[in-house]
Amino acid sequence: MTEKGLVGLSRCFRKAIIDSKKTGKLLFVGTPFTCIPFAEFLTYSIRDLPIKTYFSPNGDVPVILNVKEGIGYIAGEKTDEKDFDIVVLLGGLAMLKSQVNPYELKEKLKKISKLDCVIGICFQGVMDKPEWINTFKFTYFINAEMLVSLFKLSEEK
Repeated sequence: MTEKGLVGLSRCFRKAIIDSKKTGKLLFVGTPFTCIPFAEFLTYSIRDLPIKTYFSPNGDVPVILNVKEGIGYIAGEKTDEKDFDIVVLLGGLAMLKSQVNPYELKEKLKKISKLDCVIGICFQGVMDKPEWINTFKFTYFINAEMLVSLFKLSEEK
C-alpha cells in the first residue's frame, strides 16, 4: 500500500492496525517532544476501533502515559498499564541524538508486551537499519518520505 502525505500515513497505520486483527492496548514508544504529536495524530486515525493508546518516552517503561481525548488527542496521566497487544516504535528512537539502544529497548518492552505485533513508523528510512529491523522483526513497517519546499514570496520591508 502506498499513500501520500500525512493522510496517507494515517491510512497506512489504520490499515496495519485493522489487518493485525488486534484489539486492546497499544503502546507508542518514541522520543519526547517530536514523537508525542505523531502518537496523538495516529490515535485519531483509529479512534473508532476497540483500542486504547498509551505513550512511553524512549521506552522508559515506568513512564507510560495514557493518550486521551482532549483538544484532539493528548498524552495524559501516568498509568501502570502492562500487557500491551500492539507496540508501535516511532522513528525518533533511531535518531542519533536519542541514543536509544534497540537491543536494550527490546528487553525493556518484553516486560510489558509479548511483542508479537510490532509496528515501525519512520520518516526517510531512519529506522530501516539492521539493528532495528533484525531486533524487532516488525509485523508492519511504515516509511514515509517527505519533500519540503521553502519559497520566498516577497521582499521584507
